[in-house]
Amino acid sequence: MRFLRLEIQDIFAYCNCNRIEFGDCTPEKNIVVVSGRNGAGKTSLLNAIKLLFLGTRSEAIRRIRVGDTPLNPKQFMLGVPGRWYGVFPRDRRRDGAVARVALFWEEAGATYSAERQFTLTRGGNEFTEKLLVTRNGRLLSDEDAEARLQTLLPDEVVPFFFFDGEQIQSLADADVGRESVEIERLLGLSFLNDIDRQLEVYIRERRRAGLPETARFRIVALEGEQKSEEARAESARRLRVALEEEIADLEAAKARAEEARKNLRSGLSEDERAKMRARISNFERQREALATQIATKLPLEAPLLTNLSMVDQAFRTLDDQLKSGAAAGLANRLHQDLPPGVVSILRDLKPSVTLDDSQSTALEEGLASLLTAFGVPADSFEHPLFASVAPTLRQQLRDRFLTWQQTGRDTVAAHADLLRQMRALNAQQRQAQRELDEADIVSEDSRKRFEQLTHEIEAAEGDIRRRLQEIVVHEQDESRASRAAATLTDKIRAAYEEHADVLRENTAYVMSRSVRWALQTYRERRRAAIRASVENRLREKVAILLAPSQLIKSASLNDNFIMTYQDGDGEDVARQSISAGMRQLVAMAMLWALKEEAKRPLPVIIDTPLGRIDRENRDLLMTDYFPVAGNPLVLLPTNTEFGEHGFDQLAAHICKRYEIQNDGGRAATIIEQPMTGLF
Repeated sequence: MRFLRLEIQDIFAYCNCNRIEFGDCTPEKNIVVVSGRNGAGKTSLLNAIKLLFLGTRSEAIRRIRVGDTPLNPKQFMLGVPGRWYGVFPRDRRRDGAVARVALFWEEAGATYSAERQFTLTRGGNEFTEKLLVTRNGRLLSDEDAEARLQTLLPDEVVPFFFFDGEQIQSLADADVGRESVEIERLLGLSFLNDIDRQLEVYIRERRRAGLPETARFRIVALEGEQKSEEARAESARRLRVALEEEIADLEAAKARAEEARKNLRSGLSEDERAKMRARISNFERQREALATQIATKLPLEAPLLTNLSMVDQAFRTLDDQLKSGAAAGLANRLHQDLPPGVVSILRDLKPSVTLDDSQSTALEEGLASLLTAFGVPADSFEHPLFASVAPTLRQQLRDRFLTWQQTGRDTVAAHADLLRQMRALNAQQRQAQRELDEADIVSEDSRKRFEQLTHEIEAAEGDIRRRLQEIVVHEQDESRASRAAATLTDKIRAAYEEHADVLRENTAYVMSRSVRWALQTYRERRRAAIRASVENRLREKVAILLAPSQLIKSASLNDNFIMTYQDGDGEDVARQSISAGMRQLVAMAMLWALKEEAKRPLPVIIDTPLGRIDRENRDLLMTDYFPVAGNPLVLLPTNTEFGEHGFDQLAAHICKRYEIQNDGGRAATIIEQPMTGLF
């Protein structure tokens, strides 16, 4: 497969027809560089290519701002005032206007093109979307066009080929295997899963055949409940994954804002800055020591002590119960049943003892008085909370609440004092940081920009915290639904086992189970072999890209393609100890390994390829990764990201170089740059 060119026309900020040529790329000269300043349109170029493969049906591409919910397709295409410009350039919106992105390539002696067109209709208030795929100039049908594009690059694997260098860390951070389905699709394993699902449906139908009608109805009902719980678990999982992806985006945005804020600092001398940072570090140490003290002294009953009136009420209730001298329920039953019971026994004696009404009443009253005198008063009240609590345990609870009642206020006061100290230290540290920031910023414009970036960082941190809390809720929902589905699975199995003799004589069911078992065995063996191959490739790439690292020396994959990292002694390295730049390198190593294993000859496009990579590791990307990452490999760096040194390193592999020129942020043009005299 040989790619020829990419065209984008009147889409996002790109006016007229812009071309990027790939036809001259070779395995040795495989790199096309499209550089531009921040905001020039590099990310728009990446999104235009994603739009070609995904169309507006993709929610991921319609989430235009970190943390936002996706726009609907019309909002995404036509824009939302004050929030999103839309896909169509503002000054070219007229009835019949067309925005398009197209890719051209050669394969097996034939020429192909895939183009997605968006056309404005109804005075620019609506749009139509059309995918056009040609083979040797002949237009394929809509169904064949979609199938051909999916064969070239399925939706699920688009992120493995077109990605932001700073936003791929979720691949390195994943601890639940959320990418495993996409990885299986990339590596050609998904068709086995599709066959297995079809076999499962057939087996379920054959399994029910021959069962009594009542058993079938019961099993169908249980399977319906099971599907409902599985759907609930899957929904919770998808919501959790979406939040995790949003957190990754927020982390990347926060990191960019922190880097931009850091670059504004220049006003202090190193000595002055060191003194102010030492003061901030001292506050931080005091905070850590105080936090440890608070955590150590915090009693387990802290939730109770925050509401001492509730402690008082609980103590009084327990004390009243114990003062009754006996279980209230028993006392009331004795007063109600014992006196008339004694009178009844006297009547049944041989010879009987006959009492008149006044004597019976006197006897009953006397017995009631004796019960009260013996510590069993009438009309005892038993709180329903303690109905099943033994008297000895009630006594222990009463004594514990008495302790809380007597010492609670002193304990609360002591902890309140510690918390006030913590609040004061927090304020002092923030003030010291503010003084450092203000002293380090020299111009008023820089100060305003610094405050803006600080607000963005704080907002991102707040959004991250909220999403982490939402993730916990979805994890709980997923866990509950999964447990419920597992319970229903056991009930379904038990229902079938009641008619095991029928199942044994069901030839179609027995045979289909054997076929499915053979398929699953093959799938697991094939999957294990591919996983082992990817793991070996991953270790090779980690050894190259993280060679300077003293922390990570190797990596492993589990059955769900989740990565773990090892140091030089083979010990696991916690993800929390890995920097953002190192996670980016690990993710790139994984993408490199997956691309080699998948053997898909597709272009790779990387926005902000160097991100937060340090100088030493940048050199490794330049010399070892980029020359083999794709043919073609399209790099979208900022105009300062590579520098002369970077271009010198890539010179032997660069086939074409372009620059995005953008007038006012809304009129981007891709201009080819001469190759001579650049390096």
